[in-house]
Amino acid sequence: MNSPFDPINKSIAKQTQEINGVLITPVDTIKYLGTYLTSELSRRDTIKARCKQAIRNAKGLIPFIKKTKMHWKIAKLIYKMVISPSMTYGLNVVALTKSNRTRLRQYEREILKDMLQAARNQPKLKTQEILEGKTITKIIKIYYNREKSWTSYLYMGRLLRQDLNYHNRNQDEWDTLAQNKMEMKKAADELYQLPETDTESSAPSEENEE
Repeated sequence: MNSPFDPINKSIAKQTQEINGVLITPVDTIKYLGTYLTSELSRRDTIKARCKQAIRNAKGLIPFIKKTKMHWKIAKLIYKMVISPSMTYGLNVVALTKSNRTRLRQYEREILKDMLQAARNQPKLKTQEILEGKTITKIIKIYYNREKSWTSYLYMGRLLRQDLNYHNRNQDEWDTLAQNKMEMKKAADELYQLPETDTESSAPSEENEE
């Protein structure tokens, strides 16, 4: 079988295809919900777009910060509420490379520096100290870990349902047992210590089938 990277397959992939009467023209990059999708799953264009958007937002805010002569802590809050979300949008579901993270940190440092210079009483602190450790790469990492935790939670729930079905138990019965820790532990021990041959040879009762 030909590889998808063969010249023949590559030329075919570039041709317009018709699916259910709809003509589909292959493209190298597509923008969807503010993020860029590529055939190589590159995040470069998305990172670039997010940084440009953050710069535009900051340029619009800096004159306002100067005019009002606001305190640097207020300017920091504006950064956290307006600039940071515009940079992190769509990045919590992707794995960023080291160069991606470096670019984001650079833009964060420069934008925050310009905003605080326009404010009063600018502190002589590092970006991490100003943001109290909640830098842009840290925020993205938290979002990513939450996504993984939620996925793990769903996976474990699916495994539990499979085990209950396998041993002819139902979710309502398990919920009732969950109200008593000792009964739940006893039922769980019985559930996972049953011999495989017994469960396979025993047929469901008529009550369970109903």
